[in-house]
Amino acid sequence: MVIKHTMYYLYSWIKLNILTIVRYTNMEQKNNSLTLTEIYKGMLAEQLAAEKKYQKLFSKMPASVQTDELKSAIAPNATDIESHISRLSRAMESVKQKSQTQVPAIDETMLESLKQSVGKGSSLVKDTGILHTLLAIFNLKVARYESLQRMATAIDQAEYALLLEQCGKDNQNTAAYLNQIAQNIIYPEMQKMNAC
Repeated sequence: MVIKHTMYYLYSWIKLNILTIVRYTNMEQKNNSLTLTEIYKGMLAEQLAAEKKYQKLFSKMPASVQTDELKSAIAPNATDIESHISRLSRAMESVKQKSQTQVPAIDETMLESLKQSVGKGSSLVKDTGILHTLLAIFNLKVARYESLQRMATAIDQAEYALLLEQCGKDNQNTAAYLNQIAQNIIYPEMQKMNAC
C-alpha cells in the first residue's frame, strides 16, 4: 500500500506539471496574451476551491486514522485551513475575482487518493499511506502559496502577499509536523510491527 501511494504521488506530480503547461498554453492561445494578474486571479480561485475541498475531507478523516498525532495534525485548527480560506477570499476580493468550484487536476488526484482511505477502518499501514499523501498535499500547497505570494508582490498587492506568505508558512509547519510524526511515531511503530 505504501509503494502504491508513493507511485501514485509520483504519477500525480508528473501529471501536475504536464497539465499546468497545457492549461496555460490553452489559456494563452484563447486570449492571445495572458497577464500575470490573470494568472494570479485564476490561481487564487483554484486554491480557494481546493482548500474548501481539503477542509471538507480532512473533517471526515479522523475516523480513518489510527495514530492520534496524525488525527490532530489534520484537524482544521492545526492546519489553519479556515484562515487560509479567509485570506484567499480577501485576496480575491481585492482583485475582483469570482469564486469557482473547479480545482486543479493534481488536487483532484490527491483528494481522490485520500477519499479511498476514508471510512474503511484504520491501521498503521493505512496511516503511512495517508501520511505520504498528506505530505505531498502540504508540500504542493507550500509551493503554490509561494508562487501566489511572489505574484502578489509583483502586481503591487503587498498586503495580500504577506497574507499568502503566512499561508505558505502555516503549510510548511504542518508538513514539518507530519515529518516529525513519521520519524518519531509511525515509522518506529511500523518497524516494531515488522520485527514481531
